[in-house]
Amino acid sequence: MLPMITMALVEEPDMQAFEKLYRTYRQKAYYAAFDVLNNEALAEECVSEAFLAVAKNFQIVNKLEPNKQLRYIVICSRNYAVNMLKKEKPNTVSKQYDDEEYFADDSCFEYDMLYWKESLNKLNKTDKDILYLRCILQLDYKTISKTLNISCEAARARVFAARNNLKKIMEKEDL
Repeated sequence: MLPMITMALVEEPDMQAFEKLYRTYRQKAYYAAFDVLNNEALAEECVSEAFLAVAKNFQIVNKLEPNKQLRYIVICSRNYAVNMLKKEKPNTVSKQYDDEEYFADDSCFEYDMLYWKESLNKLNKTDKDILYLRCILQLDYKTISKTLNISCEAARARVFAARNNLKKIMEKEDL
């Protein structure tokens, strides 16, 4: 059942599309959050927060291809889980994630060249997620900040840092 506050953010003509999106990807979002938190109640809370972010940006999310919608929702859910974990356990080392669990369809990966893919895979999860939102989905910083529940400045800083980290990895491999 969809939370009423979330449904209030979606316009009437888009209600069915949002409900379908929720039914289709809710379980994947839950698994992503549960993998981080290992707590059912907190994982459910993260799913609610993720779909609240989707509702706020539904005009953008609804235009995405299904595999990109899935990735967007999983990134939101996982980010809320990581933020929740940081609040509960300060200085917790972030866990490595295997995207293959959530994205079984190879078509959702847009990287054609093996070199790029190998370089991107060497990035940490936060860098990969932020670059996906900015470069693949081409979201602006304001939308990214809403999606990840961070400030616009933090979104810009994360994109800048992720690009620099990718550049360093690629330069290191060229040597």
